[in-house]
Amino acid sequence: MKNLAPTERILRDAAARREALAAQWLSAAQVSARLGSPPQRGGRRAAQFRRKGELLGVYVTRPTPSYRYPTWQFCSDGQPVEHLAEILRALRAFGPFQYESFGLRRSTGWGEVEWFLSPHALLNGSQPAEVLTVDPARVLGAVRIEFESGH
Repeated sequence: MKNLAPTERILRDAAARREALAAQWLSAAQVSARLGSPPQRGGRRAAQFRRKGELLGVYVTRPTPSYRYPTWQFCSDGQPVEHLAEILRALRAFGPFQYESFGLRRSTGWGEVEWFLSPHALLNGSQPAEVLTVDPARVLGAVRIEFESGH
């Protein structure tokens, strides 16, 4: 293998970390089953929740193009944690996501994951993903203070 430029190495390493992280998460079919959808419907229910902004799915290309769903957004009964849709809405409306042509905001989900997995001062240095299942209202408060204040 040829020597990679530092930038190429960083991008390759980041892609490998994302791939490893996503491999631990749920497929659309697994999420749909947790949400009570019959197996023959596959991942349709998860996709509906994701499209409506009620679940966070991240786009992956390996092993096949699909969405994976971080486990930390679910309660023990398989349902999304309380306030998740509100948190995602605030992240997407005010967060650092790019506008595309025609004013649409599109996301692969990775920007949101980065926010959830980064230590947050308003959560005493804890990651929002760590706090989400035990105190989702606190995470909602943090995202509102960070992104909605001053808008």
